[in-house]
Amino acid sequence: MNIGVPKERRPFEFRVGLSPAGVQMLTQQGHHCFVEHDAGIGAGFSDQDYERSGATIVYSPEEAYGRADLVLKFARPLQYEL
Repeated sequence: MNIGVPKERRPFEFRVGLSPAGVQMLTQQGHHCFVEHDAGIGAGFSDQDYERSGATIVYSPEEAYGRADLVLKFARPLQYEL
């Protein structure tokens, strides 16, 4: 399954839908994780942390949503994300 993790775009929202440890567990089970660039920065996770865990870094929200069969977000989507 392809899993997308977009960056949260609400003001003062620093959480992320999936940690690098979660990415590692999912990729070990054969899933593919696409994490938007700097999605975890507010939670203290760098793009390199996600890459070391097996994620592919994507550079636009359209790519994170477009490649995904399942999207993991923390906050509800904004109108333009729907």
